[in-house]
Order: sequence, then C-alpha cells, then structure tokens
Amino acid sequence: MQRTVEYTNNRVSPATVELLIHERSKGKSLRQLGQMFGRSHEKIRQLLAKYGLPPETLLPEGRVAAKLGYPISWLARLRKERIIHPIKPGSFWLYSEEQVRQIPPLIAEARKCERCGRPRPLGSQRFCRECRQYWQKHWYEFLSPEAKARQRERCWAWQKANPEKVKEMQSRANKKYRADHRL
Repeated sequence: MQRTVEYTNNRVSPATVELLIHERSKGKSLRQLGQMFGRSHEKIRQLLAKYGLPPETLLPEGRVAAKLGYPISWLARLRKERIIHPIKPGSFWLYSEEQVRQIPPLIAEARKCERCGRPRPLGSQRFCRECRQYWQKHWYEFLSPEAKARQRERCWAWQKANPEKVKEMQSRANKKYRADHRL
C-alpha cells in the first residue's frame, strides 16, 4: 500500500512525520519507507533527520555481547523470554543504547541462586556453588511429598529384588557403627 507524504505550507504534515517515525522504529528500512511513501530513501532519510527523533545508535547482538562480556546465548535467552525487545530489521538483532544499559542488571537478576540469591557461576543452572553442594548432599529433603513417596517405593522394590546386597550393606553399616562407637 503506497501512502503519500502530505505537505502543508511547504512543510511535511506532523501526521506523516509521526507515521514515518513509527514505521522506522518498527524496523523498516529507509528503502521500504521510500517505497511506502513514493519517495527515494534519501528523501526519507532527510525528512527523518529534519523532523524525526535524534538518530538512535543500534548495535548488533554480537557487538553487544562482546562489549558487555556475556555469551550471546544469555542475550538470546533474555530475548526469548521477552524480557528485552531488540528489533530485527533483517537477519540479525539490533539493540539500542538504552537496552544495552539495561542488560547487566537483567542478567544479574536472572543469574541469582534460587536458594540464597547470590550470583551463580557460569554453567550452573539453578544454584551457586555452596547451595549446589548442599543440594547434592541433601537432595531428598528438596523433594515434594509425592516424589518422596515414589522414592520410598523404588527403594522398597529394590530391597525386595536384592536381599543379598541389602544384607551386605547392613552388615557394613553395623561394622562401621561399632568401629565409630567403641568405648
């Protein structure tokens, strides 16, 4: 659909300027806007430079990741979870300077330990090192009551299927207890 650039007293109408700014902020290129309004991309650039908002610097995702020192996958996760909204005019994502300033606190919030709230190390999905070690040692207490019941059922079934191993384990435990508690 082709629109026309409306002029009043040799000036572009404010409605046209607002429409140009809106379409440009949605990620349309100058050529697309020029085709839309029946003008050259250079004329659209001049109109936006004269009447539009100050040009905003847009950085590609790779450069943003390198500038902040984060892996691109972290930026992609923020984008996929719709926490941050970069534009995609072509085949790559572009971030504004304001979005780049928002990314470190967003990542810091997303990288917190679920148990204590401290920052998690790279590669850790849910917990910091201390909480992960605690969780690995005391995993049973983190289970829901239904999961605990299923775990007990699995243990009882294994004990019924392996009575010899159960006797061995009990005898080792008794020996260890007697050795630890000698008077």
